[in-house]
Amino acid sequence: MKFNGYYIGKTLTSLALGVFAIGSAAQAVSPYTVQPGSVMSPYWVYSGAFREYRNKSLHPPANKVRELQIASGQTLPAALVQQADAVANSPNRVTLTLIDKGQVVYRHNRDEVNDDSLVISYSMAKSLTSLMVGHAFCEGHIKDLDDKLGDYVPELASTAYGRSSIRHVLNMASGANSSGENGNVFPGVDAALRSQQISYLETLLKYKDAKPRLFGVLAPGDAFDYKNLDTAALSILVEKATKRPFQQWYVETLVPAAGLARITAWNLDKDNRPLAHGFFYATPDDWLRLALYSLDVYKGRAGACLQDYMQQAMTKGVRIYNHSQYASYGHQFWTGMKGANSEVFWMRGYGGQYIGVDPKKERLLVAASTKEESSVLTLFANWVNND
Repeated sequence: MKFNGYYIGKTLTSLALGVFAIGSAAQAVSPYTVQPGSVMSPYWVYSGAFREYRNKSLHPPANKVRELQIASGQTLPAALVQQADAVANSPNRVTLTLIDKGQVVYRHNRDEVNDDSLVISYSMAKSLTSLMVGHAFCEGHIKDLDDKLGDYVPELASTAYGRSSIRHVLNMASGANSSGENGNVFPGVDAALRSQQISYLETLLKYKDAKPRLFGVLAPGDAFDYKNLDTAALSILVEKATKRPFQQWYVETLVPAAGLARITAWNLDKDNRPLAHGFFYATPDDWLRLALYSLDVYKGRAGACLQDYMQQAMTKGVRIYNHSQYASYGHQFWTGMKGANSEVFWMRGYGGQYIGVDPKKERLLVAASTKEESSVLTLFANWVNND
């Protein structure tokens, strides 16, 4: 069967009814029509993480798709267009889009990337997981963000994650001893998760202790410490609190709320749980829809509760010391961008995946890259500071 340009095996026909597919069913997916760019490494778009690891769940679009508004003519200052062109044509840039008050005012895709291309999130998925926690809270499945995470996930009650409040875990301040380079507790953990050698829960229980510090251990809320397993704990929280698999909650909340237009996907662990810390895939246009939805949440267009949840990310986050770009982190978003107003927030992913949002001027930047570099942040700062 062909579904919006994607070929899906018979075992996945239930997608048309909004049902997710996991485990062996996902193995039946035949080759996709989407292709990697001829110049760019396929690891980044139609990613090696997607292509090599066939354990994934696939999700259909929303019944009501959000229409993207395209500005007519050039609405940006010539100097800013010139700067955007330089950033977009960097050897490391794959996509770059600027949105001003709901209208796409600049867009550049390269290396054959189009809206049939699945673009990986890496750690931008953390922010999506946070939005799903927000939905669980606002729909009454979570009573209080200051509740202990272990009250909802008994398997983690005796761990550092379970002893932490949900808010502290959202803020990467659980105090667990599971940080490392790019948030990985050990090299190769992501590959082991994607190949279903290990599970989130096994890994959380293995690295369950609090982080040692001088004369004791790190207590929940004491300090920011970037950890992929904090997000893993949040994804299991969503599952336990809503009494639904994480990917089903995603289908019930983010897909319709953002008005996604194409199939999206998550890589799965050994227990068929989505890898919520970094392995989500969406087309370039659907990334724009997700970015616009995060702005809607902040501005209250998705309800007062979600607005308060998102704005607490700015006011109840944790301070980050000695970071060159951000002063704080809240609810799985980077906040306190240096050189910008205090309401600006970011979704960030390994290797240069970016969504920047300025709620005051309603300006957004969405970019996919093959290498992290500062030119994207400089472009955004210049744009939001330009009247």
